[in-house]
Amino acid sequence: MEIGISTASLYPTLLEDALEELVRRQIPVVELFVNTFSELSVPCTEKIRSLLDRGGTRAVSVHPFTSALESSLFFTSYSRRFEDGVELYRRYFDYAAQMGAGILVFHGNHRNTSRPPQRYYERFARLRQVAKEMGIILAQENVYAHCSQDLSFLVEMRRYLRDEVEFVLDNKQALRSEQDPMEMANALGDRVVQLHLSDSAPGLDCLPPREGKFDFQKYFSLLKEKGYHGTGIVELYQNSYQSTQQLFESQVYLQQIANQVFFEENKQI
Repeated sequence: MEIGISTASLYPTLLEDALEELVRRQIPVVELFVNTFSELSVPCTEKIRSLLDRGGTRAVSVHPFTSALESSLFFTSYSRRFEDGVELYRRYFDYAAQMGAGILVFHGNHRNTSRPPQRYYERFARLRQVAKEMGIILAQENVYAHCSQDLSFLVEMRRYLRDEVEFVLDNKQALRSEQDPMEMANALGDRVVQLHLSDSAPGLDCLPPREGKFDFQKYFSLLKEKGYHGTGIVELYQNSYQSTQQLFESQVYLQQIANQVFFEENKQI
């Protein structure tokens, strides 16, 4: 498993500048966090593509800044807004395809809503199909204060859609939602396509990996048992570290654990 870093971890550094730093540091894989519409324009897209080609870094996922609008775009009763939302997200799917990134991360509906879960699942399935037709996986992330914060919701989503769903598993978001990341990995692991990674300690749910107490070896081993073959992306908030060196050291630390779990263990078989 390759471990990378999200450009969001360097926010508010501009997308292209954040990516240039990750490429310079020879980070093997990245998540591109699109922060505004102009970053979908041709000039910016060409610059990002050039940086990726020049450095040998691979973009594996795209995270849209309009995650905050997905509740209104896709899950109300206003049908025209849903259709416009689908057209908007086609732009992201096209952008992801141009960047060579196979995943678009989806937050979905806020938790405090009376909208029926079946509408959620069916609307997600419609958008997922559009993404699939464009060569992209629309992956549901578990997110605090959203419907997806509850493991029971995600398990039912999977059952309702008959496994026609993929997930991004974020251990910090699980802890923030008072959910057990290990239980989530056990229940969803064979449908997880990406990991968002950070460390934690009592009272702190977002620390640079190596600075907390989260058992990454156990976590990776459980996912390996479930057949996981995706990537891991370090995703930290600006206030969760003091220097970028912590960020880059955390990537090295996690890559060492991933190598031990996914590669060295295989050599012993």
